[in-house]
Amino acid sequence: MIVFWIVAALFLAGALLLLLPGLWKPRLGPVLTSAGGANVAVYRDQLAEAERDLAADLITPDRFEQARAEIQRRVLEDTTAAAAPAPKVQPARITALALAVLIPLASVATYLALGEPDAAAPALTAPERSAGGKPGDHAVSAEQIQKMVGALAERLKNDPNNAEGWLMLGRSYTALSRYRDAAGAFRKASELLPNDPNVLADLADVLGMAQNRRLAGEPARIVQRALDLDPRHVKGLALAGSVAFEAKDYGAARRYWERLLAVVPAESDIARSIRGSIAEATQLEGGSAAPAPQAAVPAAPAAPAIVGAAAAVSGQVVLSPELTARMSPGDTLFVFARAAEGPRLPLAIVKRMAGELPLEFKLDDSMAMNPQLRLSGFPLVVVGARISKSGNATPQSGDLIGQSAPVAPGAQGLKVVIDAVQP
Repeated sequence: MIVFWIVAALFLAGALLLLLPGLWKPRLGPVLTSAGGANVAVYRDQLAEAERDLAADLITPDRFEQARAEIQRRVLEDTTAAAAPAPKVQPARITALALAVLIPLASVATYLALGEPDAAAPALTAPERSAGGKPGDHAVSAEQIQKMVGALAERLKNDPNNAEGWLMLGRSYTALSRYRDAAGAFRKASELLPNDPNVLADLADVLGMAQNRRLAGEPARIVQRALDLDPRHVKGLALAGSVAFEAKDYGAARRYWERLLAVVPAESDIARSIRGSIAEATQLEGGSAAPAPQAAVPAAPAAPAIVGAAAAVSGQVVLSPELTARMSPGDTLFVFARAAEGPRLPLAIVKRMAGELPLEFKLDDSMAMNPQLRLSGFPLVVVGARISKSGNATPQSGDLIGQSAPVAPGAQGLKVVIDAVQP
């Protein structure tokens, strides 16, 4: 991260070196160019022509003298104009100083508001150290995250029409489980983007979380607005099913989830989760007792799902045969889960020896290194695995890596294949 900021500072310094010297130093102002040498040649021809006319008795001597005097006057005027010094323009030093301050500040503020600072940080930080990484690795603490979110909130006070900024703030508050604050940020975004079903669905979800995971009332009305805009909206259908399920209208819940099943990949983990919820709603609709649901009805990224079961993912990590020769039994194996969209910090992690492969794993909230960033707080997660020869918590070039597709918490039977090499 430090290297990133050093490089960014060098680029800014180069830009300022190109821009500021021209404003700092005095310079010549615009000069009206005289006819100069070209006009002298013209006047010489005019005088020669007048002399020929005089010799041919075409003009009188008095007329010749008048013409010569007029030509001399014009030559004198042009010579005087050419000799006049060009005016100097005063240096714009105040403008230069203002730009020297404002350009770096605006660049950094824009990056923090619209960029992704976490992308420049190591993918695995504090949690991997707790799992046995080196003590010198860098980490982003909960306090630092809170400060960054607070800084973004302050910037939006001066830029209240920044819809993307409000969305980022809402997602950040959601990741920190500050659902009331998240609802306020998403509400601002929805005012700026009133016809965006994604924003409305996120707003409904965090409002439900803020009122003890209940969607009745305003959240339900907002969900309906999202579906009015897009009847096939994934998160809208998921939440609409949750609204009906909460109201014990199991037939309506089943119908919403059947519509949802039709718009997601048939063999995806999301589809398997939906089918489990449909089976539960069908059993309750028929009046029979339903077993505990196997997985949560998925919601779109950026907000936690409402309907849920135990927040855990489990499965097996295997090594691709093509990479077997590059692994030693004493190498370190990290298995971790992180949000499919959102903070890059791992939500749960385990550390083993590579010699234990193939490895059965289970990741849940009990393995969270930060109580504010838990696996159950995100609708979709990815499970990754990395083999490190150095045992370093930070990914290194040459590490062997693999990753699952996004899955909902509660997914079981995952197979994570380590089949790539860290560039």
